[in-house]
Amino acid sequence: MINIQQGTISLCHKYLNKIGNINQKNVQNLSPEIKAFLRENTPARLKELAKMNCYAANKIKTELDKQYGINNYVLIAVGRSVSSIVEQIGHMGADTKIIPMSGLRRTNVEHIPAKGLRKYKAFLNKIGLSKNILEENQNKTYILMDYTYYGRSLENTKKILKRNDMLGNADNLISVPISIILDNDYIYKGYQRLFEYNRFKDYSYVGKLNINNLTNVFKKCSPNKMQELKGNITQGLRKLFWFNVFDSLKEQNYKNVLPTKELDAIYRHHMSEKAVKSFIRREFERIGKIIDKLEK
Repeated sequence: MINIQQGTISLCHKYLNKIGNINQKNVQNLSPEIKAFLRENTPARLKELAKMNCYAANKIKTELDKQYGINNYVLIAVGRSVSSIVEQIGHMGADTKIIPMSGLRRTNVEHIPAKGLRKYKAFLNKIGLSKNILEENQNKTYILMDYTYYGRSLENTKKILKRNDMLGNADNLISVPISIILDNDYIYKGYQRLFEYNRFKDYSYVGKLNINNLTNVFKKCSPNKMQELKGNITQGLRKLFWFNVFDSLKEQNYKNVLPTKELDAIYRHHMSEKAVKSFIRREFERIGKIIDKLEK
């Protein structure tokens, strides 16, 4: 989480609340004085992330439009990691969905409780994803997108959704890691580190949904409830982030930005010698527990 003085963020929040929904039109209609105040009081790291969000969203939409055709695909963000980017692509005119889903990397998808799957299926149907819809729109490609480390989470999500009692084994439902679309920028612009250390998750309107408790799906997917991000400070930061996203889009000042301040914070707080030693110690403890169980 980015640090910011509570009084300042509360005042930013107050200004942004007055305009209602944070979208391109409402941001453009803000008075020059309020825009100047918001720009001045936005933390530098948040500005960087907003511009990185713009760069990724623009590149991904351009590539998908070229590959699948404008209005000929549905982009589905899996979980929180890339949801702010996909949400922005939706504001740019593409058909997008965001589905909360977490904890899939080490999950046996065959053991998910049936009650949770029924609830999740009802949620998918409510947002316009069903077996019938995919069958009726075979000319469209439905693209599951996430940040992947090993790739197991994204593939497990696809396995769950391709079940016959979910969306079915449709050929037009595919999975694409965001790293594939970002190509060389994934490394060069530092997205790998930003995703690895969850730098976009704070701005997602979906909460963390545990795979073993899918019955909570309707509680974890509303921008108004923000179940995982309850505090006013966090909600204020989300609004301030989106102000900067739309402001950056209009100003076209995001193309050459690198997340230098954000990466510096990551290296200082997460990749210091102390942090690395702590990580290694925790891994040894985790592996030790696994060995103990196997030996028993």
